Amino acid sequence: MADSIFSKSTESIIDHDEGKKEHTEPPMSTIHHAAVALEHTGFSIGDQNGIKLFQLFPLNYRMYKNYVPKVGSVRIVKHMGLSNRLVYVSAPDGKFPQNTAIVFDIEGNKDWREVTTPSRYGAITNVHVSQNRLVVFTGTRMFVFKFPDNIEQIRAEDIGPNPNGISAMSYDPTTTSCYIAYPGFKTGSVQIMNLNTLTARESKSPVVIEAHLTEITQIALNCQGTLIATGSTKGTVVRVFDARTKGLLYELRRGTVPAHLQCLAFSPCSCYLAVASDKGTLHLFGIRDAEPQKKMNVLERNRGSSSILKIQLDRKVLALGFSKPTETPKSFMGLVAICSDASYWRYHFTKDSNGKYMHLPPVYEKLIDFAEEASFFRVNVE
Repeated sequence: MADSIFSKSTESIIDHDEGKKEHTEPPMSTIHHAAVALEHTGFSIGDQNGIKLFQLFPLNYRMYKNYVPKVGSVRIVKHMGLSNRLVYVSAPDGKFPQNTAIVFDIEGNKDWREVTTPSRYGAITNVHVSQNRLVVFTGTRMFVFKFPDNIEQIRAEDIGPNPNGISAMSYDPTTTSCYIAYPGFKTGSVQIMNLNTLTARESKSPVVIEAHLTEITQIALNCQGTLIATGSTKGTVVRVFDARTKGLLYELRRGTVPAHLQCLAFSPCSCYLAVASDKGTLHLFGIRDAEPQKKMNVLERNRGSSSILKIQLDRKVLALGFSKPTETPKSFMGLVAICSDASYWRYHFTKDSNGKYMHLPPVYEKLIDFAEEASFFRVNVE
């Protein structure tokens, strides 16, 4: 993508004036979908007016002035890091049928290709994109395509009933390994498939992990595809497994009261796992800090490790991401939450002198207002 699509950020790590506005306005649902790119470089949102792209940190709007794709109402949107391609699915009141995914050319500001699944499998429930694969889910079927230049179906696989499109993709740019995880046929199980081993003629059997006794509601993979985190309808614990051996590594306790898990996300370094629930909280778990759990007996492990940070955020979280450590005298990583009211929250965190985790006041932005203001001051490049 041309450098001119990006703007310079004037945001500062120590400017927390916006964070003081938190919890002063009632949440209002204004966007249908949000997704953080696999590389945690940017995120996309979709609403009744179409799609918008942002850089994750520093927060920048990735569009020209008057460069707003006229794609109609959107219910799913995914993109590849800082590339020129994204994939979206129209909302029921949008431009395209519900079984059609559109590959959009950002730089050309136009729909580039259509990917349509057989109507007998129903509406598309989720899509995932990496540097070499496009995966499209319906309620009972998974379709895998080569991507992004020569889009060609590799294979289609039957899956267990998955009306909500619960799934996660990993992509490691250093090895180009690409994995997909989704609920298995047995209640509480998950399947992990190596997408690079799929061919038109055959596919290797997926790795199957029996993770919970109740239905899976959230899945996350780390970027190498070596760790998988799962949550169930109970929502009190999140389990982390070794995706290669299927062994349980950690049981992380979100709380004792049942909750609906809204999001799970590993940090790019695989050191942290973030969890959002409908209890209005963000939990951050230190995977490295949980290392002693491997040495615990089963009873001790089942008590679960507590989070290293618990953040109150009384909004529906649609996506979670991590920003790289800041270049300050004291290095702070950032946890980013994108909420259904089109708000952006970033919490910089680190350890204090006593080894206890703490976070700075949040950086807060209204994404729709932020995009409109950025567009107003942006000048088209001829």
